[in-house]
Amino acid sequence: MPLAVFLFQVALAQPNPADLSAAWNGHLEAIATHSPAPVLLSEEDFRVVSEGGIAKRRLVQEGPDRAIGVGWTPHTREAVWVAIIDDIHNTMVSDLTEHRLGQTPSGAKLLYQRLDLPWPFNDRQWTIEIRSDRAVADHTSNQVWSRSWTLSPNKAPEVATEDALWAPTLDGGWLVIDAAGGTLVVYQARTTIGGVVPDDVVTRWALSTLDEMMGNLFKRAAEIPSHYDASHESILGGDGQPITPF
Repeated sequence: MPLAVFLFQVALAQPNPADLSAAWNGHLEAIATHSPAPVLLSEEDFRVVSEGGIAKRRLVQEGPDRAIGVGWTPHTREAVWVAIIDDIHNTMVSDLTEHRLGQTPSGAKLLYQRLDLPWPFNDRQWTIEIRSDRAVADHTSNQVWSRSWTLSPNKAPEVATEDALWAPTLDGGWLVIDAAGGTLVVYQARTTIGGVVPDDVVTRWALSTLDEMMGNLFKRAAEIPSHYDASHESILGGDGQPITPF
């Protein structure tokens, strides 16, 4: 496809900021009540997203600040959700290594991650428990799906690296929302990696990775309809129901 035609089609696909705002604000009370972390968005964020950008903001709170990124894709919420969960096939951020560790007794997914840092800093590692937040779907007429994670005490001896330091604080999540004929995607995370690296540096690094992360996610979402077929292991949506193969 010629580049000019592709760019023209992408431009046509971009949503109106008012439609994005309406989709968010229509569920804001339920999201604020039932999602595990605060997320504040502005009309300026929706303007940036409507122009094809990734809106980024820093939410100041007790402890490390929270990095928030917002984007929109014409792909369906189901395709985006599978792209997020089916992470064994794709790491969204460079310099990040991941290993699946199975599940906790409560059904949360355990994931070990290691971040490669430049010399002279030690690499950082952590294990997180990831779960879908069913209450968000239940209180938004199944229009919003939420996936969040918290730090796990599991030290992953089978994959951990001896000279990497363990991060003392880490939590975050995804919100995927039916909006403007596509999907509004909200990412949020906060991290303290310890050692001599200040929290401010970590937050700025997290903000700097949002374009790469969202770009990789949207690229992966475009591939999901041909990947997630009847032969694929079933994946549950944010409502706890199996997603129908494409």
